[in-house]
Amino acid sequence: MTNIVPFSSKAIALRNKRTGAPWVALFDYVRSVYRFEPIGNLRAIRKPFEAPGIPPEFEPAGTH
Repeated sequence: MTNIVPFSSKAIALRNKRTGAPWVALFDYVRSVYRFEPIGNLRAIRKPFEAPGIPPEFEPAGTH
């Protein structure tokens, strides 16, 4: 799988394949982790998280 989040810290829109929930992802090059933040009304029920890689259920938004 190619890297869908650029290493330049530019945020891109992703969505969860299973739920369809929108997320914004960016790469923190200082800490070498990916940061994921929910978009819209998901902020009330989901928390931002960091991961060493991109979870397999995420895909670029607009690809479904």
